[in-house]
Amino acid sequence: MIKAAREFSNFDVFVIVKELDLILSNGTILNIYEIEDLLIVKINTTSGKKNLIVKKDARVNLTEYDYPIPNYPSQYISSLRKFLKNRRILKIFQHQFDRIIIFELSNKDGQPWKFVIELFNKGNFLLLDEENIIKIAKKYRKFRDREILAKKKYSFPKSQGQNFLTMNKDEFKDLFKNSDVEIVRDLSRKIHISGLYSEEICHRGKIDKSEIGKNLTDEDYEILYDSFKHLRNQLLFGQINAQIIFDQHGKQISVLPFEIEILKENDKKQFTSFNEAVDEFFSKIDSEILKSPEDQKIDEKIKTHEKILKNQNEYLIELKSKKEKYYRIGELIFANLDSLEKLKSVILEAKSKGYTWEEINNKLKIAKLENLNGTEFFEKAIPSTNQMLIRINNGDVYIDLRKSIGENANIIYSKGKKAEKKITGTIDAIAKIQKKLNKLKLEKESKENEVDFLIKKPKKKWYEKFRWFISSDHYLIIGGRDATSNEIIFKKYIDPHDLVFHTNIPGSPLAVIKNLENKKIPLSTIQETADFVASYSRAWKETWGIVDIFYILPDQISRSPPSGEFLPKGSFIISGKKNFIKNAKTKLTIGLKIIELETDSNNNRRIFYPKIISGPEFAIKKQTENFITIIPSKSGGLTKGKLAKEIKSIFIRNSVKDLRMWVKLLSIDEIILYLPSGISKIE
Repeated sequence: MIKAAREFSNFDVFVIVKELDLILSNGTILNIYEIEDLLIVKINTTSGKKNLIVKKDARVNLTEYDYPIPNYPSQYISSLRKFLKNRRILKIFQHQFDRIIIFELSNKDGQPWKFVIELFNKGNFLLLDEENIIKIAKKYRKFRDREILAKKKYSFPKSQGQNFLTMNKDEFKDLFKNSDVEIVRDLSRKIHISGLYSEEICHRGKIDKSEIGKNLTDEDYEILYDSFKHLRNQLLFGQINAQIIFDQHGKQISVLPFEIEILKENDKKQFTSFNEAVDEFFSKIDSEILKSPEDQKIDEKIKTHEKILKNQNEYLIELKSKKEKYYRIGELIFANLDSLEKLKSVILEAKSKGYTWEEINNKLKIAKLENLNGTEFFEKAIPSTNQMLIRINNGDVYIDLRKSIGENANIIYSKGKKAEKKITGTIDAIAKIQKKLNKLKLEKESKENEVDFLIKKPKKKWYEKFRWFISSDHYLIIGGRDATSNEIIFKKYIDPHDLVFHTNIPGSPLAVIKNLENKKIPLSTIQETADFVASYSRAWKETWGIVDIFYILPDQISRSPPSGEFLPKGSFIISGKKNFIKNAKTKLTIGLKIIELETDSNNNRRIFYPKIISGPEFAIKKQTENFITIIPSKSGGLTKGKLAKEIKSIFIRNSVKDLRMWVKLLSIDEIILYLPSGISKIE
């Protein structure tokens, strides 16, 4: 039976590194986060922004899932950010077929630095300078053959076993022919591969995996080496056929870069890349790790508070009983004061006359049997404590013979008062613990109403890397975010029948109304586009309420400057007549749409995802009822970060109850992307 795999083998590292190198080389590290034992690295690549997941002892992969980002970085992450942010990734490679991944990073001051990921011994992340000196590590440790210490030179661990990638037939045979160990275990240990692949080698060669090495014939070794070589060639030169393997109960047990024969009959799901398969496989595992512990902590707190509450309520009942008991006994003593004083006097007088305590007890018991007045309460005299035990209202009461009966009654009354005072304190304590318990239950209810699994973010459409909106007449409008994206729009996304917009001042998105069907563009769409351009222009930051916008035809815009002149990045030459829209408004509406995601055919659960849209108010109102409108503010407004948090809160409050759990998935960073630069306020 194959055990569920929860960590990378060196085969997996080999394949994932090749894929990551293709995607991330020349990318720039934007930021680093840490959640539980996961490192999340945001990277800007030529194909867009990517999120890299590094689990300390398990795997490395790009993710399309929406991992929660912590609000505050740890000290380690703060240090790592200082060193890694804005560095360019030069290349990614595996160290000697080990579970070690190296990111080579640019360094303007000299040779490349290295970010090293060790996926063994509970994992580690290390940053090395150009001389391989450790700048920072997740864990500083000492091993028998090497040390990982700050400001010390890093040394790679010694490779275990023979080199899987270069071993020839003679070396292969010499490793095992005199061995007293089962061949499957020997393969795994001596050529340093996982048990799954050592089993696969035996299976392909039809060699009993439990056979002892020295008992195998030369012919067996020929077959075994051929099997080994075919597996190696499949890794080195074969086509990637990534797949998640399931057991007979439909539970995922492994993720593989290509098909292996021992699992050929298992159900499987195919993927176009190993990274994609790894992402889906481990996201399910991460869902358990990221969500369950928090829920368990709340459950444990609830149980603890319920136990405290139960004990306090039992204590309250006990105190009330004591209070009632002591007050009742005190009242009864006062009601029978004369009889009890007489009884006490009889005892003390008899003692003064020389009677023994035994004689006194015997005489009073006889008197009680004869119903003599005052003796009905008597039980016995206790010489060791100088007390008299009486029975009153079916309860035993000890009377101190050195004090008057009245003083004894007051002592008992004071016990009742103490119990009464404790009752007040206990009731207050119960109210406080009940309040905490209610809060925890609300928190649990809130957690139960939150998404408790990772969601795969929907793929963005081509235009979503720009500023964009859909007009009230259903036209797509795109605009640049900066000089670079303005140029991209100019080079790739302007067609002959489009209209091109810009402000009459520098600092504006180059915006385009897409008109592929060559229809007459309505004035309403032209006005909306003008307001859109105004809102994302410098006018917002300058807190102007209005600004003039012009639009032109595509053949009126050029990147070719006059001879001998230089045209800065993001600048254009405009020729011919400009069409002006006067007093376009700097006013923007941010809306929220909830889209339903596609799920596997065997998944009956409906999954939704929150999507931000922005544009002129009328256009956004036609697409959603959940929106807010913002305007630029000179004073009393909010920065982009604070405004984004406020917008998220409003969207959650304004959503129907069943959808709030999905709205909570909204990323503050995602909202910020749709906000203009400068101070804003909600209209």
